[in-house]
Formats: sequence, structure tokens, C-alpha cells
Amino acid sequence: MSFDPKNKADKAKLYPVLKALADLAPRKTPELIMDDAVGYPVARGQDYARNMRRGEIAATYATLIHQWLTENHFELAHRLAAEIFPETPEQRWQTILDERARTDSFRLVQVPLVMGILERESQLKPVDSIIRLGERFCFELDSEEEGFVIALQGVRGQWHNIPLGSNGEASAPIKIGANHLPRLSEGQLDPLTENHDEGLHEFVLITARSKDIPVDIKGLIAWIAGNRCELHRTRVQVLK
Repeated sequence: MSFDPKNKADKAKLYPVLKALADLAPRKTPELIMDDAVGYPVARGQDYARNMRRGEIAATYATLIHQWLTENHFELAHRLAAEIFPETPEQRWQTILDERARTDSFRLVQVPLVMGILERESQLKPVDSIIRLGERFCFELDSEEEGFVIALQGVRGQWHNIPLGSNGEASAPIKIGANHLPRLSEGQLDPLTENHDEGLHEFVLITARSKDIPVDIKGLIAWIAGNRCELHRTRVQVLK
């Protein structure tokens, strides 16, 4: 656990974040920001601000403040008190995507119900920004190199691997030019569908020369730092 609400030193690190938020808001004080975090006006004795600076506040208040800052002001809190607001792997992954992911070579395309054989790939239609629950789609990637690719789907901050190999392997080979994925071993497209989760979905493809690309977020973060690869991202809304 990165934050101990019973530890005075940890609780004292909340104050600089509350003070910084108060400095940004006219007519606000750290105590009033604390009220916002707790959800109601806190009864205070004299010189309560000194107690806040020393970490001498109730553990229940400290827990609520930490949770509120994490949910509403994480970037500021992480910058001022990284010891008690560490970046999670998912947050680090999102930062990497924002910094490195391309959006010009990867898209989702609709797959008609009669689609299946290679000769009919001309029937594929690019998805604009919306797909429907149960609608068939596949990935279209314009690659500048031969290599391998894995796919990830992000929904509400959680990331999941989408196997692309013809026999369920995580990775699949790609060629220079247009690639449609995933495929069966006979070469036919193997369309995907989203049947349950509405809302914003992120799809990410990672390409590299090697097929041994990690599929877990922690492993990917470390692997990307030391390996040549390309990240591709697209976002769609999934509706009923």
C-alpha cells in the first residue's frame, strides 16, 4: 500500500497538494479543499491548518482526501507527492500511448455477414467512430515493415489481450502494406464482436520484428523501453 492513513508522515504529504489546489482557486483555503474532499464541512479546532501540515488529522479524513485527490487531481498529486500517489502501470501505459501511439495507420473495419474469403476483402467498410454490440469487425493495419503484431483492448482503464494468431497465439505475422486481422489458419478472416461492454473502447496494436511481445501491461512497459516497436491506437464508441 503506497499510502497509510494512520502514518503521520504520509498524512502530512497531503497538505502540499491541498495547498496547491487552494492557490489555484479564489477564496479557497486548504481547509475548504479538505471539506470538498471529505464531502462535508469538517469541525475544526484552533490552528487546524498546523495539524494538517503535521499530519495530525483523523485516518478516516486522510483516507477520503487521498481517494478524492487520486480520482480528481492525480496529475498534481503525483507531481507534488509521488511517494503517496505513485503512478499505476495502467496510468503509465496510458502516458506511453499518448506520447507514442500513431493513429494514421490503424482502423476498425466492418465485416459483412457474408464476408469470409480473401477475394471479398473489398467489401470491408471502415468504422467511423461507432460500432454496435454484436457487430462484426476486424483490424486493418497499414504496415511499413514485415514483422509481428499483438492487439490489446482497453475498457474503463482495464486492458485485455486479443489473440491474433490463427491457433489462438497472442501474435500474428504482418506484411508490408494492408493487413486484415485476425485470420484463421486457412487464411480467412476471423471477425471480432463486442457483445457486452458499451462505452468508449481503445484498441492498440504493437508491431515489432520479434513475435515475442509481452501482452501484460507491466511487461509491455518494460519491453517497449528496450525494444524497437510501433504503437498504433484507435478509439470507438460501442453502442446498443
